[in-house]
Amino acid sequence: MPLIPVPNKKPLLDIKSLSCGFENGFMVQDISLKVRAGERVALVGESGSGKSFIANMILKLYPHINLKNGNIAFEGRDLLALSERQIRKIRGKEIAYIAQEPLSSLNPLHKVGKQILESLILHCPDLSKKQRLHKLDEVLSQVGLKSELADRYPYELSGGQRQRVAIAMSIINHPKLLICDEPTTALDASIQKQIMELLENLSVQYQIAVLLISHDLGVVRGFAHRVYVAKEGKICESGEVGSVFEKPKNPYTQLLLEALKLPKKSILPSEKKVLEVKHFGIAYAQKRFFFKKNAKMIVNDVNFILQSGETLGIVGESGSGKSSLAMGILRLIESSGEEYLLGQAVSSLSNREFRPFRRDIQVVFQDPYASLNPRMRVRDIIFEALRLGGLANHSDLIGDILDSVGLERRLMGFYPYALSGGQRQRVSIARAIALKPKIIVLDEPTSALDKSMQKVVIELLLDLQEKFGLAYLFISHDLDVIEAVCDRVMVLQAGKVVESGDVKDVFTNPKNPYTQALLQARF
Repeated sequence: MPLIPVPNKKPLLDIKSLSCGFENGFMVQDISLKVRAGERVALVGESGSGKSFIANMILKLYPHINLKNGNIAFEGRDLLALSERQIRKIRGKEIAYIAQEPLSSLNPLHKVGKQILESLILHCPDLSKKQRLHKLDEVLSQVGLKSELADRYPYELSGGQRQRVAIAMSIINHPKLLICDEPTTALDASIQKQIMELLENLSVQYQIAVLLISHDLGVVRGFAHRVYVAKEGKICESGEVGSVFEKPKNPYTQLLLEALKLPKKSILPSEKKVLEVKHFGIAYAQKRFFFKKNAKMIVNDVNFILQSGETLGIVGESGSGKSSLAMGILRLIESSGEEYLLGQAVSSLSNREFRPFRRDIQVVFQDPYASLNPRMRVRDIIFEALRLGGLANHSDLIGDILDSVGLERRLMGFYPYALSGGQRQRVSIARAIALKPKIIVLDEPTSALDKSMQKVVIELLLDLQEKFGLAYLFISHDLDVIEAVCDRVMVLQAGKVVESGDVKDVFTNPKNPYTQALLQARF
């Protein structure tokens, strides 16, 4: 949908010279930002730039803030001067908020219909039960969900459905301003496109102003009218999206745009086979009646060969079986079929018999913060990997391992919470390469990172691959990343391989309709 210019109206939201922050902690300085009625404005920047802090300040979600200067005016009222009781009347009614991860923002103990109605009941207590249910059906229809989904719990919905529920919660009171904090970060390309189109349609149809917080400049380019670029708590550049993206003036904005150009893999794989799977499948038990199990096939009849120095990309929508396939290959869940690791048949081995092979196949998970033990320091996390691999007496290797992933040795004593997202992912990669494996399974290793850090991590992975001849099994919903770093690609749909081949051939001339739809969903 082409961007329609917004008339030059009086600002709905007007942040003027705002300087505030935590006592002896993070602060934003001299922030000025305007959003007009019906306008879509983007706030972009790397992790830690202050984007979410500014959004939370609009709704006064931080209880103890040191305010040095400035104000936040909404329809002429200074939000910072309002009492807690007054701001509650605005939250969810006039200004709504969509959090980054819907599963963590939804209550797992309540059905989604009840959660959607919660804000409506709070702000419109006089509505009858019949009127509430009518509003619920109406808002579910607006976000493209069937009314019967109201009786389900969040865990029973897909990622895209949960995000639509979060949007339904936010628009049920017809707010004037919608704050969207990274609403598509964890979603695959096709669902991401659907969500952004939904937000755009709602904005146009109901004249809702949108403040989009994102690190994905590709998403921002086709959605927002104007953009503000944040760096270290300051706005370093702002203007119309077209002019800022085409002729950025600030070096930091230029750096963000340059990060969209991903490094390309330069080395060719060898002919040495390191992994092969034949007729590979994953089945989950669904029900049990008198000790009988009904199995549902999640992954079915997958065949591929992975060579030393090669990167095989695995793509598909959420629920297609990508991660289940990886967990089966790693022998973390039960599988069927044949698996050959470094020429050895490992399918029939017990967990104890397979243990020596774990040195040769390691994994890097999507969310480094969730996969690292929060009670262990960096040196202990890597030392544990060495110990389990039988190298407990080689603690001096830890410094060399940190050097190889570009981390300073002074970070050895840090806990994961004290590191940035990119640093945590480097620790995860350091742990994976500690035992010098032949294969690394990368399960969405860059999806939780902003674009500039994505580029840094990809450069690191390519450098390590060239240095150690690593073979990668690269799972991602980011097709740009797959195109840049993979030799071959395998497309999964509902647990089956619908297309595979050289990444250039598949991306330039996709034969399967599903692959064509995935590629068309790219921003």
